[in-house]
Amino acid sequence: MHYDTIRAFMAKLDLWICLIQYGNTASFSNLDSALIHSYLDSELEKQIITHLTDVKAEFIRYFPDSDEKHEAWKFIRNSFQCEVADVSDEVQEKFLDFMFNSSAEENFKDLNLQRFWVKCLPV
Repeated sequence: MHYDTIRAFMAKLDLWICLIQYGNTASFSNLDSALIHSYLDSELEKQIITHLTDVKAEFIRYFPDSDEKHEAWKFIRNSFQCEVADVSDEVQEKFLDFMFNSSAEENFKDLNLQRFWVKCLPV
């Protein structure tokens, strides 16, 4: 999953909503050009905000693990800086065994992420 890209896009949606609320249309070049000598109509502003909010809700529905409050992928990306509370209850004990495995930690530092996880697979 392109976790960082999805989270960045969702953060941009929040930014765009905030900017539109202040009448700033710079992020929307065609709209900005059309409004060069006028202001954003309040009805159009509401429609844009509703649309952007709906897009974000759809992304959250489609990518539920991308919500910034849900760090399900944090363990995979950086196991040794993850808190036990960030992993599901079912694997917390195994996570602690793994987290205190100095050999695995050295491999994590030396290998790229894909090779590290391949090396962690049971033989």
